Amino acid sequence: MTRTKWTWLSVTLTAVFLAVAATACGGDSGGGGGDQKKVALVTDTGGVDDRGFNQFSIAGLKGAEDDFDLKTRVYVSNSADDYKPNLTAAAEDGNELIVAVGFLLGPSVIEVAKEFPDTNFAGVDQFYGGEGCKAGGTCEEPNAVGMVYPTEESGYEAGVVAALMTKSGTVSTVGGKKIPPVDNWIAGFQQAVHDTKPGVKTLNAYSQDFEDLAKCKEIALDQISRGSDVVFQVAGKCGLGALDAACEKGKIAIGVDVDQSSQGDCVITSALKPLESSVYEIIKAFDEGTFKGGTNNFYGVEQLPDAKLLTEFHGKVPQSVKDAVAKADKDLKSGAIDPPATLDKVK
Repeated sequence: MTRTKWTWLSVTLTAVFLAVAATACGGDSGGGGGDQKKVALVTDTGGVDDRGFNQFSIAGLKGAEDDFDLKTRVYVSNSADDYKPNLTAAAEDGNELIVAVGFLLGPSVIEVAKEFPDTNFAGVDQFYGGEGCKAGGTCEEPNAVGMVYPTEESGYEAGVVAALMTKSGTVSTVGGKKIPPVDNWIAGFQQAVHDTKPGVKTLNAYSQDFEDLAKCKEIALDQISRGSDVVFQVAGKCGLGALDAACEKGKIAIGVDVDQSSQGDCVITSALKPLESSVYEIIKAFDEGTFKGGTNNFYGVEQLPDAKLLTEFHGKVPQSVKDAVAKADKDLKSGAIDPPATLDKVK
């Protein structure tokens, strides 16, 4: 397995999205030099301003564009029907590396990678090969690299916070679609709650949607009515509705992927995924000629021992909670804690 090292970056997102023409068939956002290497990014649904994995993956693309003098283009998927057409268009337009954002694009990435063997592909939240391939799932291709995030690690730290901050004895998670990149977070969260305070009850439900804020808000409100006073959202843009519900009802919320504290005062921390940095690094490897397909890159504590799994805390969080998170962080990075990646493994 390829081990990739990254560093945290800071990119001004306002400038990023002024530069992106958000249309279904994509929009130019790079310079026009004929000798520039061309890199494209194909989004999942949810828009370029989802305050999550699309937005911060694009930020990584824009940072690489500036640093490596690339010509870049973003192709926006308004529905799943756009996945393959956007990937195909990006390849036909002469992009030498195409970054596809989201687990659900995986099968289309591999299909298009076969059709364009001279084009490189990288899939955010995608895993190629393994047992899933043998069972008819997504197989590897020599020109495609999967980008895998063991987010059960960040989810674990979020669960420690939830277990120690609840007063009602019930906490909850709002997932998007029931897919591995969602369940990873939830499995780590539930395991941490059990490890930290076994008596705390966990609720979980899925919106089956990553876009509609109202669906996630409705789920969170239902969970709050059943006693939850800490809500962890794992549903992309839809999950912003869950944060809104928690703040509206005076409960605690935990964000996901990136710092979502701007969504309300009740968001005391967010569980992190290195989207911006990992996209930047995969493009850097392409630019330097070290890009290697046919495998998966992992972005967890084993590969990134200095990674932050949670944002800084906001609001009134007791020092005892911060200390417990610091201990969990140390134990995760030493291997003393190895949280499950699937819900059926939670003990």
